[in-house]
Amino acid sequence: MKSVLLGNGINIQFGGKAYSNDFIMKRIIFNARANKYDPLFNGLILGKDIEGIFRAFIDIANKARNGDYDGTGISDDREAIEDFKNRYTAPITKYYDIMLEDWFLLIRLFFITNADIKDQWQSVKQGFERMILDAIYNDGMITNVHQNMNKNVKRFFAGFNHIFSLNYDCNLEALTGRHVLHLHGNYSVLADSENPDIVEGYIRQQAGQLVVIDEFRHCFCNALLDYSGELKFRRASNIKKATEEMDRWLELSKRDEAEYEKQIALLKEKNECAFQFVRTYVQPHALKVGTDYHFDELLKLEGELHIIGLSPNNDSHIFRCINESKLEKIYFYYFPETDKVIPVTKPYELLRVENLWESLDAKKKKYNFRYPIPNNPEVDKFIEVFNALSFDPIPKKKIIDEINSIPQFEANRLFAIVRKKLEEQKNLGNPKSEDELIRDFGEISRIGLREGILPSSLFMLYIMSYKG
Repeated sequence: MKSVLLGNGINIQFGGKAYSNDFIMKRIIFNARANKYDPLFNGLILGKDIEGIFRAFIDIANKARNGDYDGTGISDDREAIEDFKNRYTAPITKYYDIMLEDWFLLIRLFFITNADIKDQWQSVKQGFERMILDAIYNDGMITNVHQNMNKNVKRFFAGFNHIFSLNYDCNLEALTGRHVLHLHGNYSVLADSENPDIVEGYIRQQAGQLVVIDEFRHCFCNALLDYSGELKFRRASNIKKATEEMDRWLELSKRDEAEYEKQIALLKEKNECAFQFVRTYVQPHALKVGTDYHFDELLKLEGELHIIGLSPNNDSHIFRCINESKLEKIYFYYFPETDKVIPVTKPYELLRVENLWESLDAKKKKYNFRYPIPNNPEVDKFIEVFNALSFDPIPKKKIIDEINSIPQFEANRLFAIVRKKLEEQKNLGNPKSEDELIRDFGEISRIGLREGILPSSLFMLYIMSYKG
């Protein structure tokens, strides 16, 4: 039996830097600046305020790293704080240096140390979840990543008996036509609270309480997002336990209707919500109690498991399931050398993931062009302006190196996208204020972030083309 477990490294390999942590986080800020998230928050919080929150939380991150929150909260919080300190050993200066799910820990710390507003923790966490899910979704571009995977890659993945994924996209389904087990949910399935096929969602639908926004449907999916892997596993386990309990009620209702009515009447006196839940489940609707996150299948695995695109520093619950399974051997494909120490008690073999891609003729192509970039003060002035326009100061060398890594055919494709956006802006009329001017430049920055190119590099590359 051969199984494979895939992480976000797959999307980065075939989708590029656009799916790296820093680009995802930058998209949140620029999307907020463009007021994209107004519908998510009913206009109650402005884009610039969202940006301010992210930048302000850098201070909380450094305080956590320095031990200022040691002993704070419950055991889950304290364990997460220790893990955070172990991973962030240097001062944090950029918001995009903080990994996606670590933001939930920082939000948690903010609220548990501000007792007067701690009741808002869940609603704010939900808002962050939806912005992160949207930034990963990348205006739907993530759904096309499989188009960059060749026949060799397709054949490789199709050769496994089971395919597990920690990603929310369905690229592997599109590539192989196979069923993929999403351990953390996926964009194509609504959250339990919004899904009419789930008891909670059905009840909310009947009450007219569903809140899905069509253009943000992907943000209301059943994704598991939290600051601790154990919290994710606990949520999945609670759904399993609840399902077992509901099945007992269902069996009782069929076996002894009188006893069922007696017990359900007692439940109604104690807990009206629980009563409604049971009543809804036992009715002939074929509803589910909640999302199946497939951890049981992971725990029951036998044979060998290949792990690709997953960092051993995250998702400890995944490795715990692996260690508790009947697997005989693990093949762990690592990228950076720092990922070679993995928390696995089974026999394992470390393999360089670059060798895998090379064997599948899927190694990333690297380009080293020599665009005519003069070394004079005028270029420095341009870079200063580009950095100001993008609100993301980047060293000159990094900008030039990135420009030189972009082949001419790709540059031409980017130019066409930028020109189209500029034409749209021109048709709307000249900016009438500084805010409108900044918004227009922000739209160009968003193009770069969607495409996996730094805004400053895109600005400079385009200007070079225009001057030429």
